[in-house]
Amino acid sequence: MRKLLFVGMVSLLSFANCAVADSLGLSDSVKGSEARSQIKAAAMTSDILYYGSADPANAAMITALDLFMTDLFLKIDDSKYYKKTDVDKCVKDVQVIGLLVLDPSQTVATSENCTGLKANGEII
Repeated sequence: MRKLLFVGMVSLLSFANCAVADSLGLSDSVKGSEARSQIKAAAMTSDILYYGSADPANAAMITALDLFMTDLFLKIDDSKYYKKTDVDKCVKDVQVIGLLVLDPSQTVATSENCTGLKANGEII
């Protein structure tokens, strides 16, 4: 009876929810708040590099505005978990496309890697 109860509890706990594995760091996931901060850090770096060289007098104001717009365009729930590889793809887009082609907020709004970020689902 004890073995059956033990096996039942282990099975229930291991298959109950992805959030358990995510929050314990057992899966390759990033919490939404961490994903948001990584993307915003990449956006700030791109903004500073671009606007600092193109328009140094207004760089701080433009960077603040673009970071605000980036945060508006991010469709990330801070309490959910996202695949680390997907978040890394969005960060890379913001670093490259956001610096060379578009500004970071437009990159977040238009890049498939950023608009397609999906939270990890539940197993239940």
